[in-house]
Amino acid sequence: MQIYLLALDGMIATSLTLPLEMLNAARQMQRAARDSRPVSVLSIIGDSRKPIKTTGGLTLLPDRSYRNQPQADIIFVPSFWRNPATLPRRWPEVCDWLARQARQGAHICATGTGVFMLAEAGLLDGRPATTHWFYFDKLQECYPELLVKRHHLITQAGNIYCAGSVNSIADLTIHLIEDRLGRSFARRVEQQFSPEIRRRYSDLFYSFESSAPHPDETIVLVQQWLHDHQQESITMPAVAERFSMSQRTLNRRFREATGMTPLDWLLRLRIESARDLLANSNLEVSDIAQRCGFQAPGYFNRVFRKQMDTTPGQYRTSVRGKLFSP
Repeated sequence: MQIYLLALDGMIATSLTLPLEMLNAARQMQRAARDSRPVSVLSIIGDSRKPIKTTGGLTLLPDRSYRNQPQADIIFVPSFWRNPATLPRRWPEVCDWLARQARQGAHICATGTGVFMLAEAGLLDGRPATTHWFYFDKLQECYPELLVKRHHLITQAGNIYCAGSVNSIADLTIHLIEDRLGRSFARRVEQQFSPEIRRRYSDLFYSFESSAPHPDETIVLVQQWLHDHQQESITMPAVAERFSMSQRTLNRRFREATGMTPLDWLLRLRIESARDLLANSNLEVSDIAQRCGFQAPGYFNRVFRKQMDTTPGQYRTSVRGKLFSP
């Protein structure tokens, strides 16, 4: 897999170096696990091979110019300080290159004001976009055909992603690692770069296609119902009956739409809720288990450890930045 990280003068270094470090960590873990899947090739590319200066004074030396490079699988576009409306005028050929790469199937992820380059390339016409909150109005003014999502930190339209901040590109990078290498690798990278760096992807994410990125409207309704009732005692036969289908049909359609069973999806919802409570409350682990729909604390502990590669208590210790008083 070819992953390009676009480095240009005046960029915010961490908008590129953070996903670079996270992706490199995933590569190292993949090698250590002797995973048989191809290891990603990470390349820093620039307008030329000349050193580029970031806003913080850090100098980066691109591996190569973006010109005449093989087709990318993923491209990261950094964020910049100051007036982003000038970016397309500084690098019109880069905007054209991004458009060509996208048409050929590259997934392009832009952070903050880097979104202006995707807009100039025509990749966001009639599509959702987000950027740094300070530039919402400027983005809408310069590109009125965009659907600016002011309440979402990440948007997706097909193969085009926008992240509103450096923290959001970290969230998106974790999501991409999970999508390509699986949940275990993503959790390990997340833990290495601090578990609190990532909020629930579904809380940040806006998809152009729908709130759930698949076309099965009935399964979207099932997902919404499970989300709204996740704290209750739920059985899958009862869910199937509620939506007028057999349990076998429910499992089949849910797996076709989401890649997992409805029970697995429900457990992931519950574990995400448990993570929030572990990080932000003084509740006992047994109370959190019950509030999140787990009747037996032992079962909660097993599911949490399976999904997070750590126990609830260890997770709480790792993410707590302060002591909470009753």
